Amino acid sequence: MTDPADLRFFQALKDICSATETVDRSCRDAINRALETGDPLDMRSARKALEEIDNSLKSDLFQQVHLRMASDLSAIWDALPGRPGSNKPN
Repeated sequence: MTDPADLRFFQALKDICSATETVDRSCRDAINRALETGDPLDMRSARKALEEIDNSLKSDLFQQVHLRMASDLSAIWDALPGRPGSNKPN
């Protein structure tokens, strides 16, 4: 089963990468494939593609992804124990 946080990470990364021309096509393709399949091997390939990009660009991308994920209240709510429908008491 694919971790929902991984899917949110790659979706945020895809959105951010689509707004810039600095991420190469092979990296974008790997991110898209990871999102399409949800396969752990495709996610690993996407992470390896990310390792190959310039460190300053990678830092900027991850900063933007972190900001987006940290401010996604629905994702935070979904992760809380005891939320309605979670079947977890706390």
